[in-house]
Amino acid sequence: MFIKDRHSIAYLLSLLGGNKMSKQLFENLIQTNRLSHAYFLEGGNGEDFALWLSSRILCEGHDEEECLTCRRIYHYNHPDVVIIRPEGLAIKVDQIRALHEKAAYKSADGNGQVFIIVGADKMNPQASNALLKFLEEPKPDVTILLLGESRELLLETIKSRVQVVRLPEYQGFMKSAIERGLTFESLGLFEEIHATVEQAEEYKEVADKWVATIRDTFDSSKLQALQKVQTWEKLFEGKEQRNLCLRLVQSYVKALFSEKKGAYHLWGNVPNIEWSHLVQWGKALDELTRGLHSNGHFTLQLENFAKKVL
Repeated sequence: MFIKDRHSIAYLLSLLGGNKMSKQLFENLIQTNRLSHAYFLEGGNGEDFALWLSSRILCEGHDEEECLTCRRIYHYNHPDVVIIRPEGLAIKVDQIRALHEKAAYKSADGNGQVFIIVGADKMNPQASNALLKFLEEPKPDVTILLLGESRELLLETIKSRVQVVRLPEYQGFMKSAIERGLTFESLGLFEEIHATVEQAEEYKEVADKWVATIRDTFDSSKLQALQKVQTWEKLFEGKEQRNLCLRLVQSYVKALFSEKKGAYHLWGNVPNIEWSHLVQWGKALDELTRGLHSNGHFTLQLENFAKKVL
């Protein structure tokens, strides 16, 4: 999440504070030491809520706007708050195994650990089974927050081991974005890639250019694409921008699969690619995701991706 100052944090807290029922529920559970080790936060703007809940779990009771712990959580910079997202089109088993390894270590601040799984309803079967083991063997100071659109997409064995909390729709991305007057063309894609409203507002002037550049690059010949990728380093300059770039590329590949199946997507006109070629796109996307998450060179990773798919 991109939060520039205390006023931005105050806005987030006030937004979450509007969800009185869910917020009060967790406040009471924390105060009475009855917090479950695992929850599925269904619908709404789950990531914002998960960050707020993480701050309530790990914060030592300071003013939330001034507390260093809270600020680090909202800046995605707290060692005890671990977030994973789908690699490519789904969460993979290796990502869940990595959670097992991180949970084996003591928390950095001694107040516990929170593991947030974005798109938990998009796990492949192997990842689901690995998560089941993670849920069955929880440490006392570990809280697991699964985020997703529908509980019906979870394995029954996972649903039986988590508490499901339905978040009201008014917390949703679009309502908050409209309240801020955000109307750029690719706003729906920002919601799809789980960007925050703060990020959408920060990058509203360049968001449509980002989307157009990605579409134009992969609608070109291999030689042209390799040349165009060279410009991405300046277009996506910081770590946060490059993270959003990766998620947009993931969304684009997802749209290619949707196009092939005749399903709706937000990318407009994209090529209809043969299934055998789409498999290559999926594998290359997995490699790109792992490479960039491992701090691989941004342009080099994109060039390798383009060479494999075009």
